[in-house]
Amino acid sequence: KSTLINILGGILQKDEGEIWINGRNEEIHGVLDARNYGINIIHQELVLVPYLTVAENIFINREETKHGLVDFAGMRRKAQRFIDELGLEIDAGQKIDALTVAQQQMVEIVKAVSFQARIIVMDEPTSALSDKEITALFGCIKTLKARGIGIIYITHRLNELSEIADTITVLRDGASIITKPYREITNDEI
Repeated sequence: KSTLINILGGILQKDEGEIWINGRNEEIHGVLDARNYGINIIHQELVLVPYLTVAENIFINREETKHGLVDFAGMRRKAQRFIDELGLEIDAGQKIDALTVAQQQMVEIVKAVSFQARIIVMDEPTSALSDKEITALFGCIKTLKARGIGIIYITHRLNELSEIADTITVLRDGASIITKPYREITNDEI
């Protein structure tokens, strides 16, 4: 799974196989290619700067400026708009280290949305979340799906799939074993 994630994210180059995006066989040669295809990765270990605000993390390395200075207020307003559109209860002005792990996960999702993501890869996103936080994450995933954003959701927790899965692919030892609509497969078969 790590290799697949890194290939989709442009960190590694594939040795063989094909990557199909919007019905076209595409090549991903680097992180910028992945971003240009609308692919964003949310790694299991979150990549946020704890002493920066939510807005600053969302726009890190893409800071907006006004009159030659970083426009913190403008970034905060724009970040808050993204947050509100997803129905999240997070203040864009809060520092990351004041947030729960679930809220930090949501910030990563907002960050991906801010890049106009069309495909978001989530690697074991519920590993450190409570049941209540998982419910909030699934609500966010459903909102993203309704917007037409594709989600590649990587998990070992089969009980989570009934909430969010449309199609399932089982990978084992680097090989694709089966791809099926979720409603046509049982947990025993998986």
